[in-house]
Amino acid sequence: MVKSSEIVGKLNLMSHPEGGFFSQTLRDTSVLLTTSQLPPTFKVDRAVSTCIYFMLPSGSVSRLHRIPMAETWHFYLGEPLTVVELHDDGKLKFTCLGPDLIEGDQKPQYTVPPNVWFGSFPTKDVSFSHDGTLLKAEPRDSENHFSLVGCTCAPGFQFEDFELAKRSDLVSQFPQHESLITMLSYPE
Repeated sequence: MVKSSEIVGKLNLMSHPEGGFFSQTLRDTSVLLTTSQLPPTFKVDRAVSTCIYFMLPSGSVSRLHRIPMAETWHFYLGEPLTVVELHDDGKLKFTCLGPDLIEGDQKPQYTVPPNVWFGSFPTKDVSFSHDGTLLKAEPRDSENHFSLVGCTCAPGFQFEDFELAKRSDLVSQFPQHESLITMLSYPE
């Protein structure tokens, strides 16, 4: 069985500010988009599209963040990964990426819309009680339990547009989701 550290080495993955590990695999500059061609939410010129590998070991999360473009997630290897969206009206959406399309109701691909707070976690790390309380599973070995996905952005991703959620702001806006926001954000 392949280990997460072997994948990190093989794919030249680095730590990402939101959590997990990534490596850019494409920055398509065959067409450059200028800010005059884009909506005002885009801060700098950019490539037409970008792609990355993204790995999340068990015990890690991708913290809530938002970007002004759609981001398509592609499942590649390992265990299922849950993508969480927190919309402006307070609604949560959970999408499970993974290999079990029939029994597990998992998807091999999913697109997060632009300007939505989103993050992710290894699906088997978390469960929810009947009343919606967040329950963390027993810790698992991150070498053997991980999710490897890819993310594609069009127009291309630029770090200047990346906004990491501030926990206190989101908790004050959405107190009903405090436990999930706390899990998917850095302490202040």
